Amino acid sequence: MPVLRIALAQMNSVVGGLSQNVETLHRLRTQAASVGASLVISPELALTGYPPEDLLLKEGFCDSARRALEELALAQNLPALLVGTVVAEGDDVVLAPSMDGRDVTRLMNDGRVVSPHIANALVALSSRGVGPIATKRLLPNYDVFDEQRYFHPGLGPSTIINIDGVAVGMLICEDVWTFQGPAAELADEGATLIVVANASPFARGRRDDREAMLRERAYETGCAIAYVNLVGGQDELVFDGQSVVVDANGRVLARATAFQEELLVVEVDLRGSSAGVVLDTVYARDERAAMAAHANHVAEPASDVAEIYDALVMGTRDYLRKNGFRSAILGLSGGIDSSLVAAIAVDAVGARAVHGYAMPSRYSSEHSVRDAYELARRLDIDIDTIAIEAAHSTVMTMLEETLGVELAGLTEENLQSRIRGVLLMAVSNQTGAIVLTTGNKSEMATGYSTLYGDSAGGFAVIKDVPKTLVYELCRYRNERALSQGDPEPIPMEVLVKAPSAELRPDQRDDQSLPPYDQLDPLLELYVEDDATAQEMIDAGHDETLVLRITRLVDASEYKRRQMPPGVRISKKAFGRDRRMPITNAFRPETP
Repeated sequence: MPVLRIALAQMNSVVGGLSQNVETLHRLRTQAASVGASLVISPELALTGYPPEDLLLKEGFCDSARRALEELALAQNLPALLVGTVVAEGDDVVLAPSMDGRDVTRLMNDGRVVSPHIANALVALSSRGVGPIATKRLLPNYDVFDEQRYFHPGLGPSTIINIDGVAVGMLICEDVWTFQGPAAELADEGATLIVVANASPFARGRRDDREAMLRERAYETGCAIAYVNLVGGQDELVFDGQSVVVDANGRVLARATAFQEELLVVEVDLRGSSAGVVLDTVYARDERAAMAAHANHVAEPASDVAEIYDALVMGTRDYLRKNGFRSAILGLSGGIDSSLVAAIAVDAVGARAVHGYAMPSRYSSEHSVRDAYELARRLDIDIDTIAIEAAHSTVMTMLEETLGVELAGLTEENLQSRIRGVLLMAVSNQTGAIVLTTGNKSEMATGYSTLYGDSAGGFAVIKDVPKTLVYELCRYRNERALSQGDPEPIPMEVLVKAPSAELRPDQRDDQSLPPYDQLDPLLELYVEDDATAQEMIDAGHDETLVLRITRLVDASEYKRRQMPPGVRISKKAFGRDRRMPITNAFRPETP
């Protein structure tokens, strides 16, 4: 049987950064040539970045993508390259009508209505130029995906190319997930290797889901499958890579490292075939065989909590890097949330680029300020104190004189948070640093946050991280430091004290919310699993607690809409995944 050497270009694309993506693709293709690969596969929409969203409707974007593809096609003496990009109807492709029977349209300045009949495509390039094109046939429209808004489904026939006598079938992401779908068609038409270009976002447990699916598809088709995935952060989404190749029995032959750009070089034993359009190769087989030591690396999967931590770091790093922020600031309260965000920020962009501010009020405890400074010392970040007592007293007096009443309760509490938000945003304006907010998913779900206060900022690092997981991540970060011979970054005092916003004397979170070990499991059922209140009660959960929590979640939608973006690490985050109306009179029947 022939041995085919392929390279999976697990790359970090920039949405809209066509020239940057061309450079990255050319660099990885050249690197693949140096190790004797005959074929390089890039992720889904690698050329445009994923997801391009309404850029696809912007005048000139698709034309620019076509010119970038033509630039890539000019390269000579390099391996064949499969490029994820967009193509228009007529570019050697035939497209089906839009999924809902309507054309996606846009209105030009001169009043013309234009329908961009475009497809999500994988285009083969070789020394002969642009070759066969595969178009995505199954367009996902669930969770974070909205592809039916932009693309028309591709129509057959399936696309097979011939590399060194091996019939290679080309697929894109969703097309490989369906039993008796496009993958089975490729096998029926003679493919022995199926390559799949993907932009599959990270979520807890997603790697296991993917590899289980690939085993099933390998059993079904009798084909080896090479699955290349995007890596990097894009707004709320983060892509973990973990590109993988399985043989026809579903056994993992190679796996790329998570959350790193990497060229995964793999040698696959395959039966030969003359099917498909023949694409040029560069190296003779004996030259490639001499480089066999470079192939078939299998990266060990990380633990669940390690993957989540790395996702938060990559999502934060890429949000800052791709949006031009060179530094970050945050409020350091001495609490667990701000401690975790500070650690993530340091790991993302370096200690020199992170600055903390302690902003004590009359209710801040001495140990909280001390803990904030100790955290900063361990992380080696700069910290300053801006005491807010003078501002708090002045604004309180101004409001009391205007309103004619003495302020108390939530008004006084939230005023402290809002003053802190104003100060951080002022520092941001002056320095150009982005403000990282420190609220977690438990708080966001229940509305336990202050609009224009602790919610003020540019990026919400842990907005999809429940409070109980915040503690796990902090312990993990400390354990990782110890294993590397470094001191624990997060002080033990932070980990053991009761969580508190410290906006009134002796305040604790559990005075306003249920204990987090009770709250978080119910939030997961209601938000991520879409369980109803009645289903949760029927499963044995306390009725009073269930109704209290679901009402808090339902009443807080208006707050969540005003929060900054943050890294998605669950299978259902607030934002792209869960699109509830703010004005909503529906109340499910409950006891």
